[in-house]
Amino acid sequence: MTRAAVVTVSDGVSQGTREDRSGDQAEAILAEAGFDVTERRVVPDERVGIEAVLRELASANALIVTTGGTGFGPRDVTPEATRAVIDREAPGLAELMRTAGLAHTPMASLSRAVVGSLGSALIVNLPGSTKGVTESLEAVLPVLPHAVELLAGATGAHPGVHSTTSAPVAPTRVEAKAVRVIGDPPCRVGNAMTIVPGGEVRGTLGCAEFDAAAVEAAGEVLASGEPQTRTLHHELGDIEVFFEPHRPGPLLAIVSATDVARALRRHAPALGYRTVLVESRDERLAPGDGDRVVAIGDLARTDADAVVFTDHDAPGVTEGLAGLLRSPVGFLGVMGSRRHVAHYVDELRAQGFTDDDLARIRSPLGLDLGGRAPEEIAISIAAGLVAHAHGRDGGWLDRSADEPG
Repeated sequence: MTRAAVVTVSDGVSQGTREDRSGDQAEAILAEAGFDVTERRVVPDERVGIEAVLRELASANALIVTTGGTGFGPRDVTPEATRAVIDREAPGLAELMRTAGLAHTPMASLSRAVVGSLGSALIVNLPGSTKGVTESLEAVLPVLPHAVELLAGATGAHPGVHSTTSAPVAPTRVEAKAVRVIGDPPCRVGNAMTIVPGGEVRGTLGCAEFDAAAVEAAGEVLASGEPQTRTLHHELGDIEVFFEPHRPGPLLAIVSATDVARALRRHAPALGYRTVLVESRDERLAPGDGDRVVAIGDLARTDADAVVFTDHDAPGVTEGLAGLLRSPVGFLGVMGSRRHVAHYVDELRAQGFTDDDLARIRSPLGLDLGGRAPEEIAISIAAGLVAHAHGRDGGWLDRSADEPG
């Protein structure tokens, strides 16, 4: 998932006299759109502080959204702070947000919001109201994933409606952050790096010596699989650095763009899954569907991964199931009653698959919770994934004699 940060610029919120409703709204919208909101910050309406936090967050996040300080008030300085740190401005995105706001109120013309890039991070200024946050983010969300990909170095044709040709994989990485300074080394508490062992390095601990030592330590930390605090040395003093390894979670491939698929994608990240939509039919896609592949065969699969078919009438179900039964994928399920899925089972048996092979396919799918709405069905499937991961019998529908039709 794409890492994102939310910065609330507000004297009142920073002083504890106002609730951070706009920041909460921005985080909720980004999370639902598939972004991994890893950091939240609150700063007063002061240029120096805003600039500092933007520079810091840009080293570890692909997207930074700010909320507040974009108007005509004397302390509204977020646009000025943003322009001071960005490398390039993206006026089209800012105008897109203002145009969306004007459809609701002429006051949107007073917004001075700025959008631009700092390194490989995209910074987007949002208004300070929850309504303004919603209208502005919804206006630019359809293009944000591609903008972030381009900043990260992606090339090639522009994607269609939220579609890609391969599943995104969060890189194996180590986050390093200075937590204590001893003496007067060229580092401050909070300096941070994101290290992909053998690959990209973003951020700095303050000097080349510390950075080189952190890169060397990151490989050892990743191999251990456990967070560690290490002391790094410099002739002017030492720093204690907290290293946290991150490995991509198992993949949940959700086949077909359906309401159940969309609800399941919202729940899966909380269970530790990366998700990707598998859909060959462009007409089935909707804004917000995120990344997709066009065929299940485009995905690498391991025994920790899961595949769920959410439309038993979709084209290519038999072929997809056959390929998956030949793979090590750990969980395989198809929504639908036994009557709906029976002809697929017969076709697979005719291809030579045994009863033991076919027993890997769970259908009907999910735990027997009794729900019928898309969100309820998604929760049932998600609960089944948890039961499967822990080897427990939670009351599977395909093991029940009272199967719903």
